[in-house]
Amino acid sequence: MTGSPERLRKLSRIMKLMVVLCGALFCSAVVYGHWQIFFDRAGFEQGIRDVVFPRVSTITLSYRAIATVVFLTALNNALVIAGLAFAWQLFDGFERGEILSSRNGVLLKRIGIIAIVGSLCIVVSNAVGVMAVTYDNPGATDHSVLIDINGGTVIVLLMAGLLLVLGHVMVIASGIEAENRSFV
Repeated sequence: MTGSPERLRKLSRIMKLMVVLCGALFCSAVVYGHWQIFFDRAGFEQGIRDVVFPRVSTITLSYRAIATVVFLTALNNALVIAGLAFAWQLFDGFERGEILSSRNGVLLKRIGIIAIVGSLCIVVSNAVGVMAVTYDNPGATDHSVLIDINGGTVIVLLMAGLLLVLGHVMVIASGIEAENRSFV
């Protein structure tokens, strides 16, 4: 059992590196997306058609549609950045030896809340995004709203709920531990 704290520190360092790499990859994708908007408009529009809204037959990328998609993307990006920041703080605490602390419980709860809000925000963003890119379609073509709740969304909600509950349990357990230490 003497190697367990060192293994946890090593795993925490690896996870912090993974969080940083995920953040770098995420930022690269955001920069590339912005570059495409300004310098490769046709590629951007094709990417929107193929990747973001593949189930919608006709879309019109007016400036207000692009502004809406960019706003929704920025909102979702802020949630991703917050989640990565909280995860990095959590693994940093583990690396320093804080394992069952109230702070880590609060961080777990925040990650759970961010994941719940993020998964719900993605569902709403997709619906609003589809509505935005079909709003300016010519008169005879379809205007659409697509609400997509799939198994992946449900699994993310369940895992986020698990993180939220585990974080709450950690906060309660650390309070009990502090109370027990005061008696000794």
